[in-house]
Amino acid sequence: MHDGPDYLDRATVPLATLLDEPTLQAELASPAPGVLRSDRALAARIRSTPVAAAIVIELDDPGQYMLPGDLLMVTGLAFSDDAEHDRDYVARLRASGVSALVFGLEPVHAAVPPTLLAACREANFPLIVLPPPIYFAAVTSIVNRALETERTRALEQMNTLARHLTEAVLQHRPAQRLVERLAAEPGSWAALRIGDELYLGGDVPDEVALAEVFAEFDERLRRPRGAKGGASTVFTTVRAGGAEYEVAAHEATPRTSRNRSVDGNAILTVARAPRLTRIDLTALQLAANLVGLLLQLPAAQSMAVDQLLMQLLMERHGSQLLGAERDRFARLLANSLGGGARTAHAVIAMRDPNAATSGDPVPVGETVASDTNWLRQLLHTPLVEHRSKQLRAFVASVPTQGEFQHARQLGWLLAVSRPHPLLELPSAMQEAEVLARAALHIGAHIDGTAPPAEASWPIGAAADPAVARAAAAHWLAPILTAESTEQRAALTVWLHQHGSWDRSARELGLHRNTVRRLVGEAQLRLGRDLDDPLERARVLLALTALGDDRASDSAEHTAAARGGGPS
Repeated sequence: MHDGPDYLDRATVPLATLLDEPTLQAELASPAPGVLRSDRALAARIRSTPVAAAIVIELDDPGQYMLPGDLLMVTGLAFSDDAEHDRDYVARLRASGVSALVFGLEPVHAAVPPTLLAACREANFPLIVLPPPIYFAAVTSIVNRALETERTRALEQMNTLARHLTEAVLQHRPAQRLVERLAAEPGSWAALRIGDELYLGGDVPDEVALAEVFAEFDERLRRPRGAKGGASTVFTTVRAGGAEYEVAAHEATPRTSRNRSVDGNAILTVARAPRLTRIDLTALQLAANLVGLLLQLPAAQSMAVDQLLMQLLMERHGSQLLGAERDRFARLLANSLGGGARTAHAVIAMRDPNAATSGDPVPVGETVASDTNWLRQLLHTPLVEHRSKQLRAFVASVPTQGEFQHARQLGWLLAVSRPHPLLELPSAMQEAEVLARAALHIGAHIDGTAPPAEASWPIGAAADPAVARAAAAHWLAPILTAESTEQRAALTVWLHQHGSWDRSARELGLHRNTVRRLVGEAQLRLGRDLDDPLERARVLLALTALGDDRASDSAEHTAAARGGGPS
């Protein structure tokens, strides 16, 4: 572990800005070329060394006048081939946080003093040699232009990153989305530990022992602020996959009103090879604050109250209430659902087992309590609860097509009941439960209020009678209305008679042309091609799933309406 890099308080540019500038013809004399070729991590770290300013100071101890991240430029007035002096000189520069030493050849020295070169190489301290007639003013100008460009770029990048981080916490699985956004840049990764849950973003090398890293971070972050080493952000360096990563961690645990951490502390880390940037640390602190907001105790209390309310709503029928209490119950529910609601729909949301999300720490098909936040935002309702592998909710209106599509994109299936009176919410949820099982069978949303989709009624649903009835009712909805009783009866009998008009007419007590007309109207309502044998089989299977009683009742009703004889 090490202290945070002080240079990150200022805008910086990498040392490579000078090394790659063709007009300077700069030569990196230290570390030695052979060392850089054999140690790629060291080479990357040297090139990425942050430079915050370029300063000329020809004193024996310039470090006391410099800030971390400053680039020191000298012509060598303080050097006289004294090896001990030069080693102490380089040690003082390193202790002061100086980024690198730039040595200008002539007029004082025709070459870098060997003792200074040896001292820099011994410490792997960056030493850049400028040939004549390059002036220090050119170096200063290049650094200042690059710094100004970096300040503008950093401001734009930070604004964009802040927006993306904020958007991430408003999405489904906010903790996972947050670490993914934090580690979006190449060469970086992030990890968030909340209690026993671990969320990873970016490509975390296998060699990184996260348990050990978090244990050390946890120990340092838990130190009292007044204790030595206690800090809100701590740092370390890890080697993995041939690269060296600088890692920073920030405590993301919300505070209670008494300023004591709540149970299950959270730690957020971000890493980059070879060094973290100022933007990385700013983003880390912002992301940690957002995690703290997600974990605020009042939100947890609100969720608990909502869960309790849902439990009460589904275990007690409003119809059991009497008089003024009944009216007050309905009014409170209407206000909770938006003010003017007279009916409500039950909604069940389930993870689609065929739409697993990569990097998601939650097993396929499972749900977690934090998912309720996402469903609240999607459906605009406070009445949401997490139960086993489902999310359950009550809404005043059916989700829009856009909301259905958004849920599907996130890997969720929705089952929505028909509207039910506010005093009959348990019945609405029971209907949604059956529709939910059918939705899993079909692999698609089921809106109990909408016309059937073009997909065929699932033969596989016959394995579960309750699911079969729900799926069939949804699929045959256009001919299940009171106005279509005759059409449904004629269609049922006609299908049972294998398409025989004469036998169907005799059984129904109708003229064959009347049967043709009624079957044709049913076909139009369903939007199915009944000339297709396979389609006829599907319709018959769906009608059968609804029960023979319904079909026979319809046939008797039709015969009675026609006077019991052919017309």
